[in-house]
Amino acid sequence: MNKTTTIALAGNPNAGKTTLFNTLTGARQHVGNYPGVTVDKKEGIFSSHSGEEIRIVDLPGTYSLTAYSVEEVVARDYLVQEKPDVVINIVDASNLERNLYLSTQLLELGVPMVIALNMIDVAEDRGIRIDAAKLASLINLPVVPIIARSGKGTEQLISAALAVAGKAAPREPLLISYGEDVDSALKEMEERIAASSLMTGTYSPRWLALKYLEGDSQIVAKGERENPALNQELLRAVNTLADHLQKTMETYPEAIIADQRYGYIKSLLRHKVVSRKFDMDRLYASDRIDKVLTNRFLGPLIMLAVLMGLYKFTFTYSELPVAWFEALFGWLGGVVDATLPDGNLKSLLISGIIDGVGGILGFVPLIMFMFLGIAILEDSGYLARVAFMMDRVFRMFGLHGSSVMAYIVAGGIAGGCAVPGAMATRTLRSPKERLATLLTVSFMNCGAKLPVLALLTATFFAENQARLMFLLTLFAWLMALIAAKILRLTVLRGEATPLSWSCRPTASPPSGASPSTPGNAPGSTSKKRARFCSPCPSCSGP
Repeated sequence: MNKTTTIALAGNPNAGKTTLFNTLTGARQHVGNYPGVTVDKKEGIFSSHSGEEIRIVDLPGTYSLTAYSVEEVVARDYLVQEKPDVVINIVDASNLERNLYLSTQLLELGVPMVIALNMIDVAEDRGIRIDAAKLASLINLPVVPIIARSGKGTEQLISAALAVAGKAAPREPLLISYGEDVDSALKEMEERIAASSLMTGTYSPRWLALKYLEGDSQIVAKGERENPALNQELLRAVNTLADHLQKTMETYPEAIIADQRYGYIKSLLRHKVVSRKFDMDRLYASDRIDKVLTNRFLGPLIMLAVLMGLYKFTFTYSELPVAWFEALFGWLGGVVDATLPDGNLKSLLISGIIDGVGGILGFVPLIMFMFLGIAILEDSGYLARVAFMMDRVFRMFGLHGSSVMAYIVAGGIAGGCAVPGAMATRTLRSPKERLATLLTVSFMNCGAKLPVLALLTATFFAENQARLMFLLTLFAWLMALIAAKILRLTVLRGEATPLSWSCRPTASPPSGASPSTPGNAPGSTSKKRARFCSPCPSCSGP
């Protein structure tokens, strides 16, 4: 090929995508931000055996191509607008059915693709055997088993990707039947879109119709800008179908679509693609850990203990660096004080520059140790478990389960700091939920407020001081959540972001099952439109 080949890496979070990116590019990579957002943009260069330089782009990890988060929007827009020569879809071989949901959406989008079965060694340790050749023949795509951590299979993967990139004919999008009701509405909407050429230069008519049925807010907003009249017609068609499905099946179009996609995946796997040496109900180490960490009784107690340990680690080990900074700037102030005569310049240098910069840098060790602890908790997967436990409570107030970490860092039970608490909101995907959390973390009883509260409590209340401090802490949390609810009902109004590890929808949920998706699970009688995503962390399948 004469031009540089561009390969995009796509996949679920924690599927090994970034590990493969680092293995391929080594030190030949750079990190920036996508225009207009804070999502990391990672690009690197890989040199093949033939000497050809290949551009590798590591897309943000996503569970779906529906625009629930900035990461999903960025990944989808890059695939559609930038049109990489080939997409390597990294799939966790030990959780094949769950990971193939994104693969199915990529197939429906019609992008040139190669599937990388990563962590094949972990799957084998669990007694899972995957027939890569059989799967490749069923989906008509190259499927290459790899171990990204060690680099095993990466040469074959790149060779397969270059072969796909070299094909002149574009890949035909996958067509899945979603049932008579959805298919008829889908066909009618597709014909309307094709006749009006609505965004057809970028998207295929069928894919656009699917996004309308799934309630994709970004696509609907684009349709409103380009052709308001047609946009309203399409929305009326969606509402008509939704009302019909609600009356007849007590479900919604997006639930049917998600269910049929999983049905397609199951039909693939039933062709002896996956065989298991052990019982499917066997619990592995991570599953056993999840059963304890997310237990409704033990989980919150463990969370409090972990958070107390995080505070202890942060404030204990940051004391010495903070003291070093204070001593350094104190010494600088003393040198300037002894060197310069009294006057405006001396006052500017000591009170303005040295004390000002020193006061700011005094937060640096605290923030560094706090974020080191948060990074450890996040990379270990514990933050996902905390968010999973707290999501239902926080959703009542219009926040995401992940908002709990920002609140805890800002105040918690031992007095945190509002500065790292505000910075911790970067982990939230929704801009409105991030801003609501950011505006309310200051309600927390941080380390600066607690000494004042303790002094006032000791002065005016001789008895039950500990109880009063505990009540003040609960009051701070309650006021923060109420303020967040008011913000989410007024200036920051918008749909809640789905929990990324919520269980997948089914048109007929099991008897007695409690819905874990936002709103209610499909099949319930709730009037809320449910939003769907991927399995919970303890699930090995959807």
